[in-house]
Amino acid sequence: MFKSSTESTKQKELWLKGYNLLAEKKFREAERILLSALQEKDYRPIHRHFIYNALIDLYYRLRDERKDALDKCIYYCKEDTQTLPEFLRYWREEYPNDVNLPLCPSLVRLAIIYENKGELIEAINVCKNAIALGLQDGTNNSFEGRLKKLQKKKDKATP
Repeated sequence: MFKSSTESTKQKELWLKGYNLLAEKKFREAERILLSALQEKDYRPIHRHFIYNALIDLYYRLRDERKDALDKCIYYCKEDTQTLPEFLRYWREEYPNDVNLPLCPSLVRLAIIYENKGELIEAINVCKNAIALGLQDGTNNSFEGRLKKLQKKKDKATP
């Protein structure tokens, strides 16, 4: 059984500090704090998920200013995606009465990045993974609509 997300841990404190620095657009400090939060051994799946998503937001914002930012964004999207089953198990245990799963921006961001790069099969696979996990993307048609749009785009591009 996972420990409660309401417990204060060093990792949670660092995540919150990094998140606040990100909101203040203090990107270097936010990056340093968030990366150090990932190194903490007392992590909880929910904290790690939110740290990854803060890093994803950070690197996506810096994609036009830093050559490595988009690659790092993709890296943390993939890291979060790999840990989503554990995160979702934890979420359901921690919040059994909450019928709505939280949004998982890593999947949305990754699908968008792949689509923009013309890597439609990868974007389609991201959507299928999200659907299999029962996740929504915050739009009216969610990942199902995104998937249909991507498949049409792929079919149109394929001779």
